[in-house]
Amino acid sequence: MAGFLHTTSPTSPVGSKLPALDRIGEELRNMAAAMATKADLQLLKSTIQEVVRAEVASLRTKVAAQEGRIHTLEHSAEAQSARFAASDSVVACQAMECCFP
Repeated sequence: MAGFLHTTSPTSPVGSKLPALDRIGEELRNMAAAMATKADLQLLKSTIQEVVRAEVASLRTKVAAQEGRIHTLEHSAEAQSARFAASDSVVACQAMECCFP
C-alpha cells in the first residue's frame, strides 16, 4: 500500500495526505517495533528471573550440604576431643601409678 501512496500525485486528494499518512505509518511501525521490543524485554526479564531462581535454589542446596558437613565435622571434633581427654586421663593415671605405686 505504501508503494501505491507514493506513486499518487501530490495534487490529488490522496496525494495531499501522503505526508500525514507516511507519519502515521511510521508511527505505527515504531509502535509495533516498541511493542515487539517490550514483549522481547518481558520475555528476557522472565527468562532472567527463572535463571536467578534456579541458581538461588542451587546455592541454597549447596549451602545446606555445607552446613550438614560442618555439623558432622563439629560432632567429629567433639568426639575426638572427648577421646583425647579420656586418653589424657589414662596417661595421667598411669603416670600417677608410676610415680605413686
